[in-house]
Amino acid sequence: MRIFGFAALGLILLSSLALVTLAASTALAANAQVINVLRLIGARDAYVARAFVRRFTLRAAGGAVAGVVLALGILLLFPRSSGIETFLTGIRFQGAEWLWPVVVPIIIAIAAFWATRFAALRKLQETR
Repeated sequence: MRIFGFAALGLILLSSLALVTLAASTALAANAQVINVLRLIGARDAYVARAFVRRFTLRAAGGAVAGVVLALGILLLFPRSSGIETFLTGIRFQGAEWLWPVVVPIIIAIAAFWATRFAALRKLQETR
């Protein structure tokens, strides 16, 4: 079951990276005229990229926090383990496993930061 859990986390991370990269590229393409004007007044690519990185990192972190809160709420609805074994009993975090709900949004935010930064700088270099 742990292997499936880590595999699910990996798939969530990869899909989040793909989504953030596509969203950042699309946003940069949609704002091409604004970016050109910023370049005309002396803005560097790092300045423009920083604005997109901040926006998408905060959105990804907020989405991850909302997802963790929702998942914890659903987890609390599962039946507690008792003497009678039924389906999905005893699915709870134990001990240090309670750190996962704290760590997952941080991992997603860091991954979104780097994915957005890479996508933004690459797209800005292409438009030069």
